[in-house]
Amino acid sequence: MVSALDSTRMVSAQYALKNLRNSDDDSQDTQSSSAASILSSYGLDPSSASLLSNQALSGLLDTLSSQSDTTEETDATGDRADITSASFMAMLKQQLQEAAAAEGESGKAHNMLAALEAGTLTISDPTQGVSVAAWDVDDPDEADTESKAGKAIDVSGWSDFLNAHLERGSDGAFVKENGSYIDQTTDSNAFFGLIGSNYYYLSWPQAAAK
Repeated sequence: MVSALDSTRMVSAQYALKNLRNSDDDSQDTQSSSAASILSSYGLDPSSASLLSNQALSGLLDTLSSQSDTTEETDATGDRADITSASFMAMLKQQLQEAAAAEGESGKAHNMLAALEAGTLTISDPTQGVSVAAWDVDDPDEADTESKAGKAIDVSGWSDFLNAHLERGSDGAFVKENGSYIDQTTDSNAFFGLIGSNYYYLSWPQAAAK
């Protein structure tokens, strides 16, 4: 059942998406503002708005707002990559390296990249019902690894999955600590965002307290 809050959030996002689709001739700042509005309406981090294309945002809105049949809540951005493949891991590492370079000396991308290289980064895709431990394709020990067996997880839509794993604050936004979401089921750091042309959920251990 869709709650009043979900309905309001969906309507707000639809208006923002309409503005985004009509902003082809507008400035980049205007498009980023519309993108941030969509993300914020769902409680997601608006700081990544500039990384999302219009097509990707359309897919995200379709994915999150389809409440009637969660088995059909898949991204609308084309065929999905196989997250258990070496080619996906290579794409993931390249994207994290580029994001880390843009961050500077530290940040969330640095932490995810370090977790990838340490073998402690997990990639989940509930729309496909699979989760897998990421690996570093540049590790000599993984030179011949073409794919790894994934772990079966419940198939669900992103809205249900994120609500089950992330805590919402009183303002409706997902709670963050030190720049990352916290997975309530594992107490790990978490990130939800675009990898390649589709959305995935990444989690990695929190740093040990000093």
